[in-house]
Amino acid sequence: MKEAFHINKFKTIGVSISIVLIVLLFIALFEYIFLKIMGFQYNSLLDLLLFFIMYLFLEIPLAFITAIPKALKSVGILQTSKGWLPFILNTVLTFLLIEAIDTFMVNIDIKWQGTLIFALVTGFIGWKLNKDEDEPPDIDSEEFKEIENRFKSER
Repeated sequence: MKEAFHINKFKTIGVSISIVLIVLLFIALFEYIFLKIMGFQYNSLLDLLLFFIMYLFLEIPLAFITAIPKALKSVGILQTSKGWLPFILNTVLTFLLIEAIDTFMVNIDIKWQGTLIFALVTGFIGWKLNKDEDEPPDIDSEEFKEIENRFKSER
């Protein structure tokens, strides 16, 4: 029985990892095809792989920056965390990130127009995906106080 549990656990982990890898491959292929159409040129597959690795790892800190509108909404500086500010922030940061990688990687060349179109498309997709998300609670709201109490009680 114990061996059957380990086999099922191994199958579950294997299937989960396979699904994640397939999704990541699909995203990478979409970005590759889209960037290729927009003027993305590279010297070798290793350069291409290095570009995507750098892009993925450098995009992680940008996700924290693009969350700033939600934080500003929570403290009452903004009325909403949706709208043009997140779109502009996401678009500008994506554009700057790709241009920075292009500048520092000699074996990669991306036309700035292609980078701009890519940044606009990813900004629009992010904006559409976040449009249906709930607004974060205001700092003065009961919901925020409940969340704060839950964190205090867990300590």
